[in-house]
Amino acid sequence: MKINTSVKKLTSAFAAGALLFSQSAFLSNVTIEANAASLCTANVNKTYQKIDGFGGINHVEWYGDLTDSDRAIAFGNGNDQLGCTILRVYVNPDKNQWYKVLPTAQYAAKRGITIFASPWEPPASLAENGSAYGGKLHLPKRNYGAYAQHLNDFGKYMKQNGVDLYAISVQNEPDYAKEWTAWTPDETTDFIANYGDQITSTKLMSPESFQYGAYNNGKDYYSKILNNSKAYANCDIFGTHFYGTPRSKMDFPALENCGKQLWMTEVYVPDSNVDSNKWPDNLKQAVSIHDSMVVGGMQAYVVWPLRRNYSILREDTHKMSKRGYAFAQYSKFVRPGDVRIDITEQPESNVFVSAYKNNKNQVTIVAINNSNSGYSQQFSLNGKTIIDVDRWRTSSSESLAKTDNLTIDNGTTFWAQLPAQSVSTFVCTLSGGSTGDTGNTGSSGSSELDSDGYYFHDTFEDEITWQAHGSTELQKSGRTPYKGSEAVVVTNRTSAWMGAERTLPSAVQNGKAYSFSVNVTELDGDDTETFYLKLNYTDSSGTAHYSTIAEGVCPKGKYLQLSNTNYTIPSDAVNPVIYVETKDTTSNFYIDEAICAPAGKSLPGAGIPEIPQTNTNTNTNTQTPTNDTYPKSIQVNYSAQYHQIQFTWSPVQNAQNYGIAVYLAGKWRIQTQSISGSSTSYVTPKNLTPGMSYKVAIAAKVNGTWDVNNAIKNAVIVTVV
Repeated sequence: MKINTSVKKLTSAFAAGALLFSQSAFLSNVTIEANAASLCTANVNKTYQKIDGFGGINHVEWYGDLTDSDRAIAFGNGNDQLGCTILRVYVNPDKNQWYKVLPTAQYAAKRGITIFASPWEPPASLAENGSAYGGKLHLPKRNYGAYAQHLNDFGKYMKQNGVDLYAISVQNEPDYAKEWTAWTPDETTDFIANYGDQITSTKLMSPESFQYGAYNNGKDYYSKILNNSKAYANCDIFGTHFYGTPRSKMDFPALENCGKQLWMTEVYVPDSNVDSNKWPDNLKQAVSIHDSMVVGGMQAYVVWPLRRNYSILREDTHKMSKRGYAFAQYSKFVRPGDVRIDITEQPESNVFVSAYKNNKNQVTIVAINNSNSGYSQQFSLNGKTIIDVDRWRTSSSESLAKTDNLTIDNGTTFWAQLPAQSVSTFVCTLSGGSTGDTGNTGSSGSSELDSDGYYFHDTFEDEITWQAHGSTELQKSGRTPYKGSEAVVVTNRTSAWMGAERTLPSAVQNGKAYSFSVNVTELDGDDTETFYLKLNYTDSSGTAHYSTIAEGVCPKGKYLQLSNTNYTIPSDAVNPVIYVETKDTTSNFYIDEAICAPAGKSLPGAGIPEIPQTNTNTNTNTQTPTNDTYPKSIQVNYSAQYHQIQFTWSPVQNAQNYGIAVYLAGKWRIQTQSISGSSTSYVTPKNLTPGMSYKVAIAAKVNGTWDVNNAIKNAVIVTVV
């Protein structure tokens, strides 16, 4: 219901409109109305599901592989990029064809994208013709064990090729299988209950039904699993498709509240016959996402396919479509780990609003005006102080058009025009957050130095200021602090690169140097663990980078300080975050007292702990930096238990980085060039071949130059025993 507006409200609405006119001439056709809808209020304290991400399928066998440009657009999050965080791939029934998924999957895996897989058919040797629901094929029960091995082998194959598959589903659309394999709900439940535990290489997803309860038995697949304790225990994720599923059929409280992840894994909206650039038809893409999140309680939304002329990335131009821009109003701003919060869902007829909060003290509001009339809407965050609001909007004449710094009334509400048939995303920074657009947009932390001269100083006594890097979980440990009474424990790691990350404050600017420190330890893994503090960012072309800030070896049960007092943020970094990972293992680990300060500032911390020696030929490196341009006094520590070597060397003054090279097959081959200049050690992978001898050179980069010749002259020969 519309309400009369006060003079102040009218002034705010027209002031916001004037700002838009001054910045975007194409908005001259937008009519600003004097009436406004009822107040739209978000409540950050009332939360719903955690968001796992947005993405699409790359079906190489049907549509060909993505190009390098396609991949950058799909998985990058810069201008005119989709910001996808999930990739779905096809499980070919012929294992000899599995290599086809690797190029794009490997590209995505290196960028931290969540990857899951769906089979359409079992291997031909396991299938029989004909089935229930008119399916082309059927899998007899006698072959369930072999099929479970087939799925498990796919997960192993992907991992062997650098892709840690997040999950694999039992079957794509078993209820609509005219061209593939049909299963009844009883059959899929039986398979999951009695064979699902044999799939150990990745998580197991339920069958992905064609229709989520629109008619027939789409929801029976899930109800049967919920009511079978063995099947429920073996099923990690519930996946479904939304074809023909109206809003009224999306709610399934038993599934939404069961404690397992719930994903919408395939749909195209509005239709495959509708060109993806046609507007307002493709506004339905945004409405579909809204309904899946708000009504269905979905944690992920995955489209079919990534690239098609009716999808989010076009085949003819290899650019984002209008359907893609509608999709990106969510995917670019509602990121993995964000949590949906309560908000007035329909402040006006045919207007749909959802909201999400992150750990950067921000709330993202997505508002769809699916009506034929534009109007001015007032938003409130239920008394929270708002310090900045930025808006992105897609309409008939706009594609993610950005407007900075909307007007805020009394620090608690803001007004915004919602044009007819448009979708708007508002990123609201609350008091305690930070603003800015220098590659660190949306970062958390103070924009000024604190009393100790730090940009941030995280001790985790009150709140967790870091978030998951990959599919991990962070929580207060209740034990093992380095400082104070709390640390953060990082759990549920399925790959060494998965860990904990922190967005940088806006005051930390590109092209400038800073001092970083974080303390880490582990209690449950090997006797020693190699940790890295890294910077993850994309450059202006959308290419992802993972730059080492500091690294070190930590004995079990002791804290290690990862520190670099002079690390420069690349000048072209977009959305940089620091993160902690390990070299090889997936054990739980702890972080405490993380600090960022101006360059050159020495930061408190645990320092470098003494490494227990495993033979009598090793020494502790206590030398001071030399004026040489290459490392000297190279020492070798050998672990007979793990067949692993640690090299230490004398520090080189002003070293920017160190590099390792090994002489193999008549050539010097570089192993790494990214060892931090503050580190003087390197640990090889485990399980080196006994009896093998290696010639190893260690070089330093000083003033931009590698002294390779002296490094080779100073090389050492080591033998694995």
